[in-house]
Amino acid sequence: MNRTAYQHAYRRDGGYVLVAMMALVAAMLGTGAAFMQWASDEAQQSQRAEAGMQAYYVAQTGIIEKGLDWLNHQQAGVLPRTDQPLGDGDVPGVGRYRDVLVAPVFGSLADPNNFSFTEKYRITAIGEVDVPWWDNEGQAEMDTIERKAVLYVQVRSFVDYMYLTNFETSITFPGDIIRFFGRDTLWGRTHSNDWIATQNVGGLPVFYDIVSTTKPSFHPTSPNPAGQFWGGAPKFNAAPVLLPELADPIRSGANQQGKFYFEEGMEWRGVIDGTTAHFYYYPEGTEFDTIVPPPQYTVDCASEPKPCVFIDGKLDLKGVMDAVGCEITIGCSHDIRLIDDVMLQGTNMTNGELPIAALGPTGSIIGIVSENWIYIANTWENGRENRTGQTADHADIVITAAMVALRGSFQLEQMNDIGDNYIGPNPDERGNIVLTGSNTQWNRGYVHRSNQGGTGYNKVYHYDYRFKYRRPPCFLGATDDQGRALFNMVQWGQASEEPVDINRSIPLRVRYN
Repeated sequence: MNRTAYQHAYRRDGGYVLVAMMALVAAMLGTGAAFMQWASDEAQQSQRAEAGMQAYYVAQTGIIEKGLDWLNHQQAGVLPRTDQPLGDGDVPGVGRYRDVLVAPVFGSLADPNNFSFTEKYRITAIGEVDVPWWDNEGQAEMDTIERKAVLYVQVRSFVDYMYLTNFETSITFPGDIIRFFGRDTLWGRTHSNDWIATQNVGGLPVFYDIVSTTKPSFHPTSPNPAGQFWGGAPKFNAAPVLLPELADPIRSGANQQGKFYFEEGMEWRGVIDGTTAHFYYYPEGTEFDTIVPPPQYTVDCASEPKPCVFIDGKLDLKGVMDAVGCEITIGCSHDIRLIDDVMLQGTNMTNGELPIAALGPTGSIIGIVSENWIYIANTWENGRENRTGQTADHADIVITAAMVALRGSFQLEQMNDIGDNYIGPNPDERGNIVLTGSNTQWNRGYVHRSNQGGTGYNKVYHYDYRFKYRRPPCFLGATDDQGRALFNMVQWGQASEEPVDINRSIPLRVRYN
């Protein structure tokens, strides 16, 4: 009996094992199926993610091939003020792009004119990539993955360069090559259409931003290395930057605003005071102080946003502007003489550091453009005769502005040369040029000479980095030698589809890539 019971138990256990084995197999099959489904889903998700990346880069291709290329071929004076749809295209073997659009960015939708236009463009495109997709029944279908790319560009302006010249030689002394020396430090972008020459005197000059020249190297007489380049290796054989003969944007803007001033037989003095600029005219050849009071025009930045003023005649200029609330450009058909500081209130008069208030979005900006020369006048306020008897604030000249001398130079006046009607003391060191801004000139000019044991000014030059984002009104755009506009890339990324995309006064939301 014991054996019978034993055998009965054995057969019963075997049944349990069989059932357990079948359950285990079923569980494994279910798990395997689930795992296969999960793996399939993961593969599809990975494939779609890859397609999304491809679609984004296809959209970027459309921006470059159609949008940016089209903009780069436009003449600076006829850039579009309305949307420019540029169509579709293919990236063979990858996908296609569509709806390439170049759209100007306005400061205000209600007033899309030359004064609210920020000279920025938004280029957008949608990229499409097809990817297979399996439904719940395992049937393969094709799905289209879309991504939108956006690029913001800004018309390059002369204020994008801290230092820009057409020639590095002197007009006053033809053949003289004006060099950078050890005490010269340039904080902003530097470009010349000529040979840039340096000399190792007191060390090498220091450049903290891009240095470029149309020539294949620095001037052959420069040392090797030619300087200390903290902004990257110099760029040789660069495209030239054209300097026009006339300041047409300022002339045009002043005409539109009713601020183009001409009086026959008169010369001019401009005096900036707070948020106003007074422009006096008086007979040529007379002394300003003998005319009481001379006729005048007054421009009020507080009530006339972003004024552009053009003086047809000679202009002496000075003044202190409030740190906030004013953006003004002053153009002139003839020479401009800086007879005293032209600066923002609160600027550090030793190192040119701007007051904190000026760094905000309403900080004041000054543009000074001459179609000829810009001179540092040899006045007592500017350190005349070796700063004899001058107070500290009159020992130098402080300039907070973007300056352009289209067919001349930025140069000191009366350099104690043979033939000058002025011969000063020995030495005749007049202090520092404390410049926070930018300096563009047709030919590079002298601001210091060795005459009389030293004549002129030391340079304390800093770039006004606000110019990266803001420009003086009606200012000159930089072009190549064919007159085509040049552009800076401002922002690049993948765009989100949100209502702000419709409002041109609000930047499109961008996810940086």
